[in-house]
Amino acid sequence: MNCVATQQSSLRHWLASIQLRLQQRAGSTRVVSSRHQGPLRVQRPFYPERSDCCHVYLLHPPGGMVIGDELTISAELDSNASGLITTPSAGKVYGAKGAAFSQRQTIEFHLAENSTLEWLPQETIVFNTANAELKTRVNLAAGARYFGWDIVRLGRIASGETFQQGYCEQRLEVYFDNKPLLIERNRVAAGEPLQSGVYGLQGRNTFATLVATCQPGRDAIDKLCETLDGMSPGADCWGLTQKGSLFIARYLGDDVALCRRGFEYIWRYLRPLFNGNEAVPPRIWRT
Repeated sequence: MNCVATQQSSLRHWLASIQLRLQQRAGSTRVVSSRHQGPLRVQRPFYPERSDCCHVYLLHPPGGMVIGDELTISAELDSNASGLITTPSAGKVYGAKGAAFSQRQTIEFHLAENSTLEWLPQETIVFNTANAELKTRVNLAAGARYFGWDIVRLGRIASGETFQQGYCEQRLEVYFDNKPLLIERNRVAAGEPLQSGVYGLQGRNTFATLVATCQPGRDAIDKLCETLDGMSPGADCWGLTQKGSLFIARYLGDDVALCRRGFEYIWRYLRPLFNGNEAVPPRIWRT
């Protein structure tokens, strides 16, 4: 744990990081290394599946980031390793109350040949006045498979709080053999046109992206579209795209629970195609 105070601002903040390494041993994937600094931990691995997939729950005891906080999460999967990483609760980026400092979360995954990673965290809630910078980078080697999502909610609507000050910058990068497959950057600043414009969030408070290294085909995509539209007869929007080797799903709306249900449905539907196994939801999702 590091608690740092700068002389210029008397800012006290957490610097937290965790580095995981997953390796296949004796037919089962194990967490062979877990190095952490500050308040980031993992529980013991779980094995709820018949396959060798290792389920890991990533814990952040403070429950969120205040001004100046930096979280760094990295995982390295050796050849043929298979892991699913999730979080027990929503991440939170607390309000900065007009401060110029940002709150940063950086995630980086390295997948060796024929390894498989599923990154299925719960949503990130960005409070009003927060300055959130969220970055995820995935590095794939030959035969590696990745299935991941990022769900962001602006403000705490249930508490009557909308996102009127601050910003949220989100970056998503996927590389294969050091060559970019997908690079996206979204910066939503409160009150600017991107937040309300028809080409942006259209005034919605929840946006999300799902990326998977699989090619389900037109019939499967049509089936997914039909089911997702049936889940949300209102103004919520879904978009499904095949971009080369990447399947991409997007959500834009005001219902983070609906987004979670939709993404979980996509995951269940595609998992047999993705890695040949039926989906087994982490138990923490039901507690």
